[in-house]
Amino acid sequence: MFFSLALRGLRSADVSAFREIRLHALREHPEAFGASWEEERVQPVSRFAERPENGHVIGAISEGEPILGTIGISRSNGQKTQRIESIWAMYMSPTVCGKGLARLLLNAALAEGGPSIASAPRGSTQGSRHSVESTGFKRWAPEAEALKVGDVFHDGILMRLRLRTRRNTRSHRASQHDAPVAIYTAY
Repeated sequence: MFFSLALRGLRSADVSAFREIRLHALREHPEAFGASWEEERVQPVSRFAERPENGHVIGAISEGEPILGTIGISRSNGQKTQRIESIWAMYMSPTVCGKGLARLLLNAALAEGGPSIASAPRGSTQGSRHSVESTGFKRWAPEAEALKVGDVFHDGILMRLRLRTRRNTRSHRASQHDAPVAIYTAY
């Protein structure tokens, strides 16, 4: 299968397609997301339009095709936490799984802002976890019973990516050990 692909921020014209892929992801992989299909399917289309407007959603778009993959990014608004950027969801259509699209979307998301800390999706499948690790994320802590789907608990793995050092304002030293740039939670 050969196709041309563009990675770009989703626009208002993409809202219906974004809603479709988001609901598909939640229905097919409930263990991979903090949100549920049952709650989101009753939300109006306008609610889905808020996500690209309030944060940033990068889509993998192929002309004449539905959205093939998405990654959602948001930034904290608090004065002390505005450096924190979150990757709140990532999903690839089954037709493109295993073709490197997850890594392309992750790299596009990381290139968006360069925050000092970013939290990533609330869950993942084994394949997306591998893609995240291939971009340099390292496991740093387990998260027991992070999600509950039905009667089943799913454990998580917290992951971190260090892209740069930060300045320690008290001692004016740069420390690579204090410079997490992205944290990813995998289940």
